[in-house]
Amino acid sequence: MTIGPCEERRLGPHPIREVPLARPKRTKESDAGGRERLLRAATRLFAAKGYAATTVRDILREAGVTAPVLYYHFGNKEGVFLALAREGVGRVEAALQQALEREGAAAERVRSFCHAMAAVRRQYVDVAWVVDAILSGPPEAAPHFDFRELAVHTVRQLAGLIHAGIESGEFRDVDPLQAALALSGAVEITARARVYEPLIANAEEQLDGMLSVILAGLARTPA
Repeated sequence: MTIGPCEERRLGPHPIREVPLARPKRTKESDAGGRERLLRAATRLFAAKGYAATTVRDILREAGVTAPVLYYHFGNKEGVFLALAREGVGRVEAALQQALEREGAAAERVRSFCHAMAAVRRQYVDVAWVVDAILSGPPEAAPHFDFRELAVHTVRQLAGLIHAGIESGEFRDVDPLQAALALSGAVEITARARVYEPLIANAEEQLDGMLSVILAGLARTPA
């Protein structure tokens, strides 16, 4: 079978470049939870060893599946990581879209947005550690995924909510981007609560407290 040229796919604003691979035939093993076992095993290994140091053999051993299962679902190691990235991005975008569509005061919409972002970040915290390592490593060793664009896109959405609050008169006249970055910092801290133990015993409660402090500073005081 001839392998086609590289294709560029897009998930929202996030480009992914992949090389299409010939898929092995479907097997009973490939249908028996092998895909999920591979994803969970890869997450653990990427977080513990790093993306570059993790081999396909490591992932197969950790997941307890054979090579054809990985090749059927993902093609190669990069395909495994890109599947994790797509899964995370999909959940982030779904959660944030729901928060953006929420009716009500600007402060409550911002609070909902930040809690949604933090919940997904905590769920994918191990993947976030891997992304940090990839971004700080040599570009040629990284999977082809625009991680920075995802972060920038999220902050811009949050800045849009701040701007809407300023326009409605609920928030005072501040730089929406600076306010969005401050709020993102609160999300980041509680998304990686284990770094700050024992200061953060309850991540949701601590996030809500930090959001209250920041939103109080944004609120327009009566003339």
